[in-house]
Amino acid sequence: MKKMIFLTALTLVAFSSCKEDKVEPGTPAVAPTLEVKVQPVFGSTSLQSDVAYTTAEGYEVKFTDLKFFMTNVSNGTNVLTSAALFDWMETGTSFISVKGDKANFSSLSANLGVGATENHADPSAFPNDNVLNIAIANDMHWSWNPGYIFMKVEAKVDTIPDGTALFDHNVVFHVGLDVNLQSWSVSGLTWATMNASTSRATLKLDLEKFLQNNGQNIDLKTEFSTHSASGQEALSLKVIENFKAAIGKL
Repeated sequence: MKKMIFLTALTLVAFSSCKEDKVEPGTPAVAPTLEVKVQPVFGSTSLQSDVAYTTAEGYEVKFTDLKFFMTNVSNGTNVLTSAALFDWMETGTSFISVKGDKANFSSLSANLGVGATENHADPSAFPNDNVLNIAIANDMHWSWNPGYIFMKVEAKVDTIPDGTALFDHNVVFHVGLDVNLQSWSVSGLTWATMNASTSRATLKLDLEKFLQNNGQNIDLKTEFSTHSASGQEALSLKVIENFKAAIGKL
């Protein structure tokens, strides 16, 4: 009899222990993720690095590098991110991926470039995961001219339309300096639902519009290089103004 009572008690303890083990805390809600992509295009065609595109002047151009910074990306008091770096050759169309509520970001405004305070800060002092940290910014920060390169376009051009492909004309646009900081904005942003926790908005960077912006055209044969140095002020401003106009909704 005592043995039966002991076994019954042991069974109850085991059952109670198993029951406690099966109690699981509630699954925490997953914070929604917002992704912003940037699709480079040339007019109505998605840009490819190994494809030549024809400019208004009849030149053939192949784009080899596209990079830019945006900072203070927000909608009013709602901040999407303090800084983002687009690097087409390295990360494709990826630009921003953060936690946030899409209802707060029907519009976006930002600086194209880096504001004066951060532009003159020590690039190694930013957190390791900040795109302004020199390890991530890398060649988007000048060593010889303290500050960041706000936008970079590099290309190879065939300026002689004779049927012979000879891309021997190099285009290098590296624009920075506080005076060239640009204010950018877009409204009526559409967020597509990718899955239960991720929404995505896609912008475009139209290189055809970059070269032909409401009469402020860039002729790659004669206007092909700026590092924002002295004497290059006019071209630097034209380049970054056209670049800003080329970024919009897809």
